[in-house]
Amino acid sequence: MQYNNQEIDIEKLAKDLEKEDTRYLALTSSFKWIMWVLAPVYFIIFLIGIIVDRPEIDKIGFLFFSLGFLSFALLFKSLHREYKAVDYGVPTLEMLRKAASRYALWQPKTYLTIIPVLLCALGFSFTAQRGFPFEDQSMRILVGFGSILLLLSCSALVGYFIWRKRQKPLRDKALAILQEMGV
Repeated sequence: MQYNNQEIDIEKLAKDLEKEDTRYLALTSSFKWIMWVLAPVYFIIFLIGIIVDRPEIDKIGFLFFSLGFLSFALLFKSLHREYKAVDYGVPTLEMLRKAASRYALWQPKTYLTIIPVLLCALGFSFTAQRGFPFEDQSMRILVGFGSILLLLSCSALVGYFIWRKRQKPLRDKALAILQEMGV
């Protein structure tokens, strides 16, 4: 009887994983294309700003935005490949291990997001620095960078809560089934 329940649990988990993987595949595809469009747009804005206007520090922000969006595009391309390559025809143990790994919160792809996030934060700091009411330009840049980092920290917290609600239960279930199997 225990084996039957475990089989049912694995089937339900596989369906839930497939649903979440399909959702991620669609999200990464959409974001990948958005970033591929934004990266050259911001680079063109940077070039036009340098050529037409006199070069100023706030123009360099568009270059950082462009590099950040390019980094995001490459990251989303990699994630898209990963979710597209998910195979549910592999042995159960392998499928469960890969799912647990794929939905872990801290993994290399999590750390890789720091690069484009910081590039975009720098872009914001340089482009928005004139909007801050301080005399010293470096203080305006520092306040801009600090404010965007605060906003990004709040966004990371929201992302954590989303992971905790959507992906953590899938990961925990996969790990529990692996543990039940004695692996």
